Amino acid sequence: MTVAFALHHPEGLHIACGLQEAVLVDRHAALIVVPRVPRAVQGSDWTWHRLKAWSDGGFMVGIELAFFQGSLSECWLFHDDDSRYGRDWSDWSERKERRRAKALRDWLGARGWASGHHAWGEVWVGYDPRTGFGGGGVRYGSADSPAAMRV
Repeated sequence: MTVAFALHHPEGLHIACGLQEAVLVDRHAALIVVPRVPRAVQGSDWTWHRLKAWSDGGFMVGIELAFFQGSLSECWLFHDDDSRYGRDWSDWSERKERRRAKALRDWLGARGWASGHHAWGEVWVGYDPRTGFGGGGVRYGSADSPAAMRV
């Protein structure tokens, strides 16, 4: 797809390339369920925010937004459905996480966002054995995908 990846949160936030962290924090703070989290070392130029999940055609969209120097750079996506995949490690299985990744791949594909490289960035989906998590994401302007993410 030639148009860059974008989503509309039902509570008014337009998630797209160019979104500024200040807009999220100042105008849509109620959507943030995990507050500003610096990654790596203190003073890092990266911050992440997890947003409230929402239903899109029965698919519970789980999303974390990664900002680099205040601009949206990446979106991490997952099917946020405890009834299917469990609430914690006591109910975890690789099979469930692979199903979670497949559900995300199907949801993205149905909206025209196939995994792979695009002129504006990339979409990737898979199961990461290092973290035990099935999910995916979007990188704006990047050609490198995580090597461990495969379904």
